[in-house]
Amino acid sequence: MNFDLIFIYIHILSALYWVGGDMLFFSFGYSIRKIYKDKSLIPGFRALGKTFRFGSWISVILLILTGTYLLIKRWGGINSIMLLKLIFFLILLILKILHDFLLAPRASKEEKPSFYYKSTMLVARLNLLIMFTIIYLSILFVR
Repeated sequence: MNFDLIFIYIHILSALYWVGGDMLFFSFGYSIRKIYKDKSLIPGFRALGKTFRFGSWISVILLILTGTYLLIKRWGGINSIMLLKLIFFLILLILKILHDFLLAPRASKEEKPSFYYKSTMLVARLNLLIMFTIIYLSILFVR
């Protein structure tokens, strides 16, 4: 059995879960809070967010483990593209910590969207932009 392919598969699935979940929340978060203004939807959205947060941290751990293995075993080192990808991943990780443990919990307690809600949305948009950049760098790296 080829362990490299298993690790690549797990790495890609972990990235898909994290990026896809962030895209989902980015797409629907605005609608639920702004457009529908239905307060009964907010608790369900919060519960979904907590569930996704747990899963996304599992994805982050898997990305770190599989990425480290693949970098050492399969590709044998770091070039300039991989270095840039790792820097973006580190920034993304810092923003995820900020989002998950500081901004989003406080934003969920705001009655009307204000500082923490706007900050959470800004960080979420920045996260997606960085994620798309990392995906692009990954494609460049394996080509």
